[in-house]
Amino acid sequence: MVSLCWLVLVASLLGWLAVARPAPLLAQAGGVAWAWSGAITHESATVVARVADGVTGARLVITPDRAGAEADAMTVPSTGMAAPDAHGVIRFAVTRLSPATRYRYRVETPSGERLDGRLRTWADGPFSFRVTFASCATTASNSRVFDAIRSMTPDLFVHMGDFHYLNISRNDHAAFRRGYDRVLSSPRQSALYRSTPIAYMFDDHDFGANNADSTSASGPAAGTVYRERVPHYALQPGASIQQSFTIGRVRVIVTDTRTARAPVDADRPRTMLGEAQVRWLEDEFEKAKDAPLVIWVNTVPWITKANEATSEGWAPYAEERTRLADRIEALGLTARIVMLSGDGHMSAIDDGRNSAYMSGRTPATRGFVVAHGAPLDRWTRTKGGPYSHGVSRRNHQFGMLDVADTGTALDVTVSVRNGTGGLVPGLQLSLRCEKDACVPVSHTQ
Repeated sequence: MVSLCWLVLVASLLGWLAVARPAPLLAQAGGVAWAWSGAITHESATVVARVADGVTGARLVITPDRAGAEADAMTVPSTGMAAPDAHGVIRFAVTRLSPATRYRYRVETPSGERLDGRLRTWADGPFSFRVTFASCATTASNSRVFDAIRSMTPDLFVHMGDFHYLNISRNDHAAFRRGYDRVLSSPRQSALYRSTPIAYMFDDHDFGANNADSTSASGPAAGTVYRERVPHYALQPGASIQQSFTIGRVRVIVTDTRTARAPVDADRPRTMLGEAQVRWLEDEFEKAKDAPLVIWVNTVPWITKANEATSEGWAPYAEERTRLADRIEALGLTARIVMLSGDGHMSAIDDGRNSAYMSGRTPATRGFVVAHGAPLDRWTRTKGGPYSHGVSRRNHQFGMLDVADTGTALDVTVSVRNGTGGLVPGLQLSLRCEKDACVPVSHTQ
């Protein structure tokens, strides 16, 4: 217990020092500090960039990624330069893109300084794609695991939280802005985020302190700066930042498990998502009931023992978990969901044997597939479980999900990768999704 207390104290002190010291030099005069893309559809994208102090404007030039395509380049804005906000950030909304097309882009300033990136639009219909997913990286990490993720050439990187470990516990917008600047200026992370679009959801350490919830004073600042700096999809009214989108024929739902989360020891009813978000999520499941595959990004462990005494994961929120599981089952979606999760500093896969929490379940009842991808660059530990395929407690890990769409069926492979991109033995699951279910084809490889 004493050693654990010391670890918590040291982690908190390091987080405070990281926030307190000045942000690093972002770029030379006239330059672009960082850029990343997201909110991809079959015809649009968003690029968010940060220019150096004193730069009065910048523009985005985006071109199909093929030889001789300069004549098809588009400039945003069409003339002149877009002005940054008071903190040097510019948001470029790009429309009229072609479906299923790779693009290269550059953000350039009046002085000619530039930063380059790439993205791919989705198809409006059958579409094969690759998603990588992970969480938990030391603040401003420059680990080679980010090169490994980039080498897999994903079409989307899903970051499931703990983007940094600053543990900001106050309503300090400047501290959150410095956090983004530090991470996005890290060379290997910058290269990754400029090579592939991102869908990012914060968890506890990049929302507030350890196990942060709706009572954290940091919440308003975390949400505001997220909206400023992240290339996110459309957000709902209110404080939480849940979002949804479609890739080809696959529906993706991303939930926010921190903003509205009630404390475990609260007298009021416990809720992980808040009633407004729960209703939104139930509506999203209804909208997705005909999709051949639904990817649910849930940042904390879903699978927990019924009597597990912990403030982490869904165990303390069992009533809400059953409500959602019942809704999923009633819609016939259970066999078509793959959940991607982080928070636990481990990787794991469950094929549905342990994830069923609907009312009236029996030991033989199957839930949906759950895959954890972590940690990117932190010490390891196990949370939740059990998991049918076991757990890998190694550092420098990430998950990968491949979807091959034939037009009539989806061949889906979920796997865990190590720091060089190699398969972690035993942690791979293949599914065939057709009609109303995704059926395991091979459990391990």
